[in-house]
Amino acid sequence: MILAIIKDNYVVARVMAEPGYVYPHPHDFMLEDVGECIYIGDWYEASEGIFYRPINGVPPDYPNG
Repeated sequence: MILAIIKDNYVVARVMAEPGYVYPHPHDFMLEDVGECIYIGDWYEASEGIFYRPINGVPPDYPNG
C-alpha cells in the first residue's frame, strides 16, 4: 500500500509500506493513497476529507521538517 505522510496538513512524503508501518520522522498522521493520486505538497482539508494541490509552487507555510 502507499501511504501519504501528513504534517501540518501538508503531504510531506509518500511511502510504500506494509500494514503496521511506523514512519521514522515527525508527522501528524498517515493516510492510505488508495487511488494513487496524492502527491507531496498537497494540502489536506480534514473537514472536507479531500486534498488540494497548490498551483503556484511551494506555499509559504509548508513544513520544513
